[in-house]
Amino acid sequence: MNNTVANSWHHGELIAQKRVGTEQRMAEIGPKFIRELMPQQHRDFFESLTMMFIGYTNFQSQTCASVLFGDRGFVSSPDPSVLIINLQYSIGDFTNQSVNIGDRIGLLGLEFHSRRRNRINVIVTDINQKTMTVKVLQSFGNCPKYIQPKIWGLNPNYNGSSLIAEVQLDSKISADITIKQMITNADTFFIASCFDDGEQLNNRGTDVSHRGGEAGFVEINESGQLLVEDYYGNGFFNTIGNMLLNPIVSLLFFDAQLGHAIQLTVSSEILWNDDQVVENENKQQDTNIDKQVRTLCFTPIKIEYYANGFAYLQR
Repeated sequence: MNNTVANSWHHGELIAQKRVGTEQRMAEIGPKFIRELMPQQHRDFFESLTMMFIGYTNFQSQTCASVLFGDRGFVSSPDPSVLIINLQYSIGDFTNQSVNIGDRIGLLGLEFHSRRRNRINVIVTDINQKTMTVKVLQSFGNCPKYIQPKIWGLNPNYNGSSLIAEVQLDSKISADITIKQMITNADTFFIASCFDDGEQLNNRGTDVSHRGGEAGFVEINESGQLLVEDYYGNGFFNTIGNMLLNPIVSLLFFDAQLGHAIQLTVSSEILWNDDQVVENENKQQDTNIDKQVRTLCFTPIKIEYYANGFAYLQR
């Protein structure tokens, strides 16, 4: 394997790409689309945001999907390889103690009303009580597929410092109907995944990605597992590649009407529909038909609930 391909994709991503027959095309695309610097367009985009989704691994080696909030400008980019993020507001889980200098984390900027999103995987170079500074390892854009448009207003009851409530699990996820409805009514969630074998390559570390669909696209089966039909995306397989090598991931759901949020630590499994995989993946440039090619199955390990932890409400 040449160094360029190795630094674009890790072993898990290559396994997924080979399974669907796109490894050659991804070998060509990776070096062109995944950069170590942010273009000016991405820098301007990040600086315009009022929320930034984050995937990180905490001091307990637990992968977490979360979100940081702030006024427009709470994220700044002094040069094409650096972001500085104000840490004042989160759902209640993330502080300056959550990560250390040298940690590799994932960031996702998403503007719901325009359906724009850009991702960067970064290394933490400085963190204090007010800000976190990160250096870009991988920067790339994502298409607007599956993003459900939303217009946001402030949550008057937002409480980013409320106590975290761990929800007791039962055979059907939770005895709390609120938790079940937050999952099954969702049209959006975020997933943090991680693969880090100690190699100092840009494609190691924690990543965060978006999943979206019509309300109800996340189902709960009789065993209490979450089932999500996974459709064709950018073909990079960042999340699925991580899951193949490390099945423990974190899911972030939020109630856009009430402002509550939940984090789920889950064990993941990919259920491949081999009859459709190759046909759909190879035809993806020639059709706009979105067909299911695999199902993601998540078995909950832990659920944490953040009452009014989401700083915005959908108008």
